[in-house]
Amino acid sequence: MSITTMPVVASGVPTSVFGFATIITILSLNNAGIIDSGAMFLPAAMVVGVLAIGIGGLYELRNGDLFGGTFGVAYAAFLLATGIGLRFFGPAATADAATLNAFGDAVGAWFLLWALVSVFFTIGARLVNTTAVIAFAFLAIVLALAGLANIIGGDTASTLTKLAGYAGLIDGAAAFWLAGGLLLNTMYGRDVLRLGAARV
Repeated sequence: MSITTMPVVASGVPTSVFGFATIITILSLNNAGIIDSGAMFLPAAMVVGVLAIGIGGLYELRNGDLFGGTFGVAYAAFLLATGIGLRFFGPAATADAATLNAFGDAVGAWFLLWALVSVFFTIGARLVNTTAVIAFAFLAIVLALAGLANIIGGDTASTLTKLAGYAGLIDGAAAFWLAGGLLLNTMYGRDVLRLGAARV
């Protein structure tokens, strides 16, 4: 019985991380109150999230990269579910205050759960590089702040959302640097963008 060896394919991680970087940045510009970019979040989450992040993750699973593959597929699913929830269930939640509060609590709990997921990725990223640790750590912060904002509501929610926006801009910058480094360093065969050493 012969075993067919699958050909090696290029890494999908830069594609996934570039997709993530654009989504977190466009959302954070809105949350921080810098520009009104909220209208682009849902299409970005549902299209770029699935195509760029998800397909990049599938490529990495094909390459045997557990961390990169799990990141891509998991966060693509998160963004798709979030986009569907906000687009198709969010409007109905405005019918009355009780329903709106329940929806806010549900979204908040959803974000807090993914903040926990991001903590696990932060720990795992120590074996990747320093920039990846920063990106995942700030993602955990962003999701925790957004989760609390949805649950608490009121004036405090506005403050937490703005803080999440600024943290998200830092996260986006780290993600862009990470994606750029992974792409250019591989192409040039040297450290065009330093990503920091992995730590055991």
